[in-house]
Amino acid sequence: MDDFFEFNLDTRIWVQVQYSGPSPGVRENNGFVEFEGRLYLFGGYNGSQWLNDFHEFDLATKRWRTVEPHGHPPASRFGYVSVVHADRFILFGGYDGSQWLNDMHEHNFGTSLWREVTVNGQIPGIRSCPSWCKENQSVFVFGGYDGVQRMNDFYECNLDTYTWRQIPCLGSVPSPRYFHSCVMYNGKMFVFGGYNGTERLNDMYEFDFPHNTWKRMYQSSNFLKDSGNMPSGRSSLVAQVYQNSMYVFGGYNGQVVLNDFYEFKFEPVTVPPSSFVSDLRVLINNRDLSDVTFIVEGFPVYASRLHLAARSQHFRAMLFGGMRESLGDEIELKDVSHAVFLKVLEFIYTDTVEDIGADIAVQLLMTAELYMLDRLKGICEQRIQKSITVDNVISIFLAAHRHNAEGLKDIGFNYIFEHLEEVKLTPQFQELKAEPELLMEIIMRK
Repeated sequence: MDDFFEFNLDTRIWVQVQYSGPSPGVRENNGFVEFEGRLYLFGGYNGSQWLNDFHEFDLATKRWRTVEPHGHPPASRFGYVSVVHADRFILFGGYDGSQWLNDMHEHNFGTSLWREVTVNGQIPGIRSCPSWCKENQSVFVFGGYDGVQRMNDFYECNLDTYTWRQIPCLGSVPSPRYFHSCVMYNGKMFVFGGYNGTERLNDMYEFDFPHNTWKRMYQSSNFLKDSGNMPSGRSSLVAQVYQNSMYVFGGYNGQVVLNDFYEFKFEPVTVPPSSFVSDLRVLINNRDLSDVTFIVEGFPVYASRLHLAARSQHFRAMLFGGMRESLGDEIELKDVSHAVFLKVLEFIYTDTVEDIGADIAVQLLMTAELYMLDRLKGICEQRIQKSITVDNVISIFLAAHRHNAEGLKDIGFNYIFEHLEEVKLTPQFQELKAEPELLMEIIMRK
């Protein structure tokens, strides 16, 4: 079938989606992944052939389009693992109609190019229809079918490095199966249903990562449906977590295709996610919620006295010390740029900073020292370390020396000697030669 439906988990209402553009057509598939407001669908089986076409659905415009292949797209297949990580669509394994696979491919959304990925570590064997779910930079793959046997092995792939490892398993390990589903909730993985070659299953297991331990769950009362019963045994189901519940829809029970819908409550009460940081972020340069105004490079910047004083001894002395009566309604700051001061406020309100390059990080580090913000200083050192090059290491090294950033200074020192011949050829090396005391320190440390 190629009809398209949407279920709203808040209103509990199904609607049929009316769309435009060329539909992917009928197919059996592993389902969608989402990236920046668009759903993506790769390959599958349409009843007569195995496919490797790639489709995009825009959730805002409700329009389908075919994504033309560029680079080296994967072969046709069904029963693969698919996830989105960073700006990439990634798939693993599956069945192409004649053989089971364990290759890995990625589609870069920025360049629109496909390529086969070179992986390392303990690579899973060939398989189709395992369960999988993603948490942070890892995808977890459990079980599957290799054409001979159903499996219950368990793997993790780090998608930053494409490194696989097999996860050791203790406790009540689920029986071998495929066509099952798994979800992540509160740092644990849950597996439900599937087919073991003889029967469709409706058992449910929990995996505890810190202890590498499986546990069978018997909380049938946590399943909610009009009948109050657990779902019947099934394969090819869909499972999804929303708030404190897992939702299970449809599947195949060995006789008929199902369209029943169940909810499993992990916890009886929903605790909304914390909005603490986002709420405080609203304070950054907010005129309506401010009680002090700074003038930085001629621009007004609005802030909260209490937050500044609570987070920085520098501002506590400035705003609540002996000279506070002489400050006036506006306080001019001459030792910081407008862009850097906004980053200081971001840190003061949220305890972190986002989107800082090496150039602003060096200035921010200097300001962090001035305002006595040691954590911000350390964050800047980390960000700068990741962006050190032959061309900028001297200026970073000198800035670290001048502003007592000893950790960053050591990093710069080590980098200089690892790339000494290249660094000597840069114009910046002359700056170092103009610092005789520092040059002597380098010679002595060497």
